[in-house]
Amino acid sequence: MKYQNNKIGYCFLVSNETRDYFLLLPIIYYLEKYEGFKISFEFIWDAHKIRKNPPDLVILPNVRGQLLYYEVAKYCHENAIPVYHNDSEGNFNTEIDYDFWAYNASRKYYANYLFTWNRLVKKFLLDKYPLKEEEIKITGAVGFDKYQYLPKANREQLLRKYNKAHFKKVVGYAGWAFGKLYNPEINDVLSNINKPGEAGKIWLAEQRDQVEACLESVIEKYPDILFILKKHPRENFESDFRDSRNEMNQLLHYPNVLYLKDEEEIQDLIGISDLWMAFESTSIMEAWLMQVPTLMINPDPNFHRVNLYKGSMLVHHKEALLNIFQEIFEANDSSKLFADEILIKRTEIIQDAIGYADGFNHLRCLFFLREGLQGSVQSKKKPKLNWRFLRLYGLLHFGKYFYHYSLFKSIPKLKKTVWVFENYQLSEINHKKKLHYPYLGQFYQSKDLDHQIISQEIWKKIEW
Repeated sequence: MKYQNNKIGYCFLVSNETRDYFLLLPIIYYLEKYEGFKISFEFIWDAHKIRKNPPDLVILPNVRGQLLYYEVAKYCHENAIPVYHNDSEGNFNTEIDYDFWAYNASRKYYANYLFTWNRLVKKFLLDKYPLKEEEIKITGAVGFDKYQYLPKANREQLLRKYNKAHFKKVVGYAGWAFGKLYNPEINDVLSNINKPGEAGKIWLAEQRDQVEACLESVIEKYPDILFILKKHPRENFESDFRDSRNEMNQLLHYPNVLYLKDEEEIQDLIGISDLWMAFESTSIMEAWLMQVPTLMINPDPNFHRVNLYKGSMLVHHKEALLNIFQEIFEANDSSKLFADEILIKRTEIIQDAIGYADGFNHLRCLFFLREGLQGSVQSKKKPKLNWRFLRLYGLLHFGKYFYHYSLFKSIPKLKKTVWVFENYQLSEINHKKKLHYPYLGQFYQSKDLDHQIISQEIWKKIEW
């Protein structure tokens, strides 16, 4: 059955960047259409709104990758406000001593279940932490559902924005955040790739330079191909406006290079590419879902943080990369990119990584979220005052009257707040919600989901 819209929810985000937005959009769509919610996107510094106007539900991308997300979840839990959180990056390497909890100092989840992308992650968590098996649910990666409902971008239209529409061939490359070498979080990065200390920094710089040399070799050799180089969205902190030295930004002088930061959605860039490349990136898997051939550049043959390389062509040096390009773009032979053994491995990797590729991962999460909502009893008491949330709220809503981009960016003590005032309205996110809801509606219609959800048949038909 459908409900009257009489329940409110807040979905907190840290910026207009869309990775977490796509993780949560189909969850919000369902709750608004079928469960009687009216859910607003809220900037994380506005968490004081939880006390001002207590919601029936708070939605977060995760409770371990961002300190304020964790603090909001903990605050809601203490005040009997239901929380839903997923996992923005749920396909980590389970073969190293990975610190799953990160910013989550309590080392607990605040939703009714802990959702994981795949069986390998669930096994890792059960082996390493004192968790209960029945409270960990494999639901797949919700953020990848977008490839089932979003249309592909128009290549000519997108390239025309950058005066590059005359290029007939496009190769994309997903950056690997090598710029973090110059950021305070570099030790966390090195720990996650199991290469700590000064030796790890030297290794990372060597990999960066060799990947850059590989990219430069094909950029020079093929001036008629447009190379779109996409910076990693987490290479710099939100308050850090530097473009730190990486494997791409020394190549901007070439006329057949388009270097993009956050101007375009990565799925749109993948969709217009004839070939998608990376050092290591989950966007490789996204390209598979869009039937775009992939290639990985790993100068160190012993570095394989995740097993995506098994489903792609893999090169270790620029000579091998040039040979592949010669086959693909001169001899028009791309058979190596689609070898049977590669395609078979891709199917296995997709299952082991994102769980399912049917567009229903959000429904798998919702099955358990609905259970939690039905059993929740919200406290009638006004949530207790959180002084940190109040301070951030006051700084935001007082400071916005004095904010001036050029002035704040030029003053060191104010520079770190520029990202706050540039993002706090979440205007891009709210615009995208209006744009993408019709696509979700079309997807639901094409799968006859409306009828199946109202009749409750959907929960029996989904693959588990």
